[in-house]
Amino acid sequence: MSSRALDVDRYLVAAAVVLTCVLFTPSTFDPVNVVKLTALLLVTVALLVTTTVRVLRDRVLSLPVSAGGVVALALAVALVVATLTAPVTNTAVLGAYGRNSGLLAYLGAIVLFVVGLRVFDRPGARVLVGGVVAAGLFTATYGLLQKAGYDSIPWNNPFNPVIAALGNPNFASGYLGIAASVGAGGALWRGWAAGWRAACGLTALLCLITAALSSSVQGPIAAAGGLSVVGLAWMLNQSGTRLKVGLTVVSTGIVLAVAGLLAGAIAKVGPAAGIFSDNGSKARVYYWDAALAMFSDKPLLGVGLDQYGNFWRSERSTASVDFLGGPSYSDAAHSVPLQMLAQGGSVLGLAYAAFLVVTGVALIRGLVRLRGDDRMLLAAVGGGWLAYQVQSFVSIDQVPLIVLHFALAGGVIAASGSSGLRKFRLPGALVPVPVHPNDARAKRRAAVAAPRRRSLSGADAVVLSVVGVVALFAAYQSFDPLRANRAVKAAADALGTGDGTTALAQYEKARDLVPGQAYYAILEGNLFQTVEPRRPALAAASYERAVEVDPYEVNAIKAAAALAEERGDLEQARNFYRRAAELDPYNDETLEPVAQFELRHGGADDALRLLESARERLPRSARVLASLGDARAVLGDDSGAREAYDAALALDPAQPIATAGIAKLAAAGA
Repeated sequence: MSSRALDVDRYLVAAAVVLTCVLFTPSTFDPVNVVKLTALLLVTVALLVTTTVRVLRDRVLSLPVSAGGVVALALAVALVVATLTAPVTNTAVLGAYGRNSGLLAYLGAIVLFVVGLRVFDRPGARVLVGGVVAAGLFTATYGLLQKAGYDSIPWNNPFNPVIAALGNPNFASGYLGIAASVGAGGALWRGWAAGWRAACGLTALLCLITAALSSSVQGPIAAAGGLSVVGLAWMLNQSGTRLKVGLTVVSTGIVLAVAGLLAGAIAKVGPAAGIFSDNGSKARVYYWDAALAMFSDKPLLGVGLDQYGNFWRSERSTASVDFLGGPSYSDAAHSVPLQMLAQGGSVLGLAYAAFLVVTGVALIRGLVRLRGDDRMLLAAVGGGWLAYQVQSFVSIDQVPLIVLHFALAGGVIAASGSSGLRKFRLPGALVPVPVHPNDARAKRRAAVAAPRRRSLSGADAVVLSVVGVVALFAAYQSFDPLRANRAVKAAADALGTGDGTTALAQYEKARDLVPGQAYYAILEGNLFQTVEPRRPALAAASYERAVEVDPYEVNAIKAAAALAEERGDLEQARNFYRRAAELDPYNDETLEPVAQFELRHGGADDALRLLESARERLPRSARVLASLGDARAVLGDDSGAREAYDAALALDPAQPIATAGIAKLAAAGA
């Protein structure tokens, strides 16, 4: 395979890394995630086209028959299974709205990984290192400008201003920690000129500084893990006393760092105690508990790819309500391994674990076996890969991080020499003519007998045309989520000027482009609810459409229930309300209207059963207790009603339902 052909694919993978990090556009409703997914899909299409053209031209297929290729295939199959078994297909394919970490993102990343196995051999991995460093430099520079208050983009960001183009300080910090590790390795790799090495070192320093300024610990901790790999490789390249002293220092530092983290996590003592005692860290415990509950309920196949948010409401614990509040919501486990386990059960969890083990083993073997600059280049990509793993245990996958993970994993296996590529000669492949390396005349004869490239036939031209058409269609379709999101932004802008007609047309356009996106139907329903004159029938149709495509969309279910009651369809309203209570049993803002509906329409017994059960789960909910008092009062249990009202007022002295209930009992002389 020609070096030029390899370079094309190398730079395409590096482009995916850079584009999914730096791209954003204020012209869409979600300015960060959708455009990054589009970039990944376009690069994936380009890589598939270049591979197809190369195979068609040379009639030679290079496949990784090593453990890396096997686990990539197993992971792809497991992701597809998790998609097919998911209750909401659109969410599984595109990912949860505002995250886009669904099947398309992971399959695109796996394509990057497989291509990486073929093209990131030594020193080809330098292209990947350069891509990560470039993305890190942009993120660090933009983050520093944001910290200084120089940002013309009005981000909806209530957190630390350092988010770069990643939407969240934790994502930015984690990305910076990974890029710092890769940059440090690039600075120590002597295959580059001094200027490039200096640029890598400066970028690594900027990434560390910006990560520290982000107030998120994910980056510094991730960098510590990644830099340990770079430091270890550098020490292994030394000899004699320097090697012994260096290994002692590195190993001691690793032991102390791990011990400090464990002490902070378990005993809440030491310098790392603050990391595990803030509200964000405490909240993660409840997210992890819910993920394990999902896995416990469906241990084989899980709840479905990226379906965590659909099951969070029913799988969360009572303790999480006390700490986070009943209406709190999470669409991810805040731990990538636990997310895999929850959404794909043992099938996906084991496939993902195998993927990590194979990559980790390749990294360790490469560090031991390689020498000099080869070892250092491996450490650059391997340090970034390990840094990703460190932050992934407490973070969420989004497109830039998914791309970084799989691209670096492919780089690790290739740079370690573990790709295991095997060439399969297809019918029509040129037959190589063996020639002695010092026989110039034989070389000339061989060039005539076996030219470097075969001539394309008419059939080849037809196939290439078909490939081109399919690629163009796939590329065009890749823009659909972005176009839909842009339409929603146009609708929001139109509403800001009072142009409801244009807003409605844009919502309809978004739904046509991505018909399985429930959020767009909800926005349309909200429009019909707020315009003058109000259009409840159309609003109900929109909410019901949202429920049809996503039966777990609780907010749409509650809105549809209220509108069904309003038009007198009590049976449909009751079905919707009961569905909402089933899906959201830990949220008193859902349970209260359900119970009150039953009390208004002759369902006091049902309301009592619902509220008695809810009281066991939510003993500190004033809403539940107040509604329980109403149910008991309707059924003639005045003393029980007073007890529930008093308990509600003890928790919330201004609770309106309890206050009104006590007044009614007093007026009745009860």
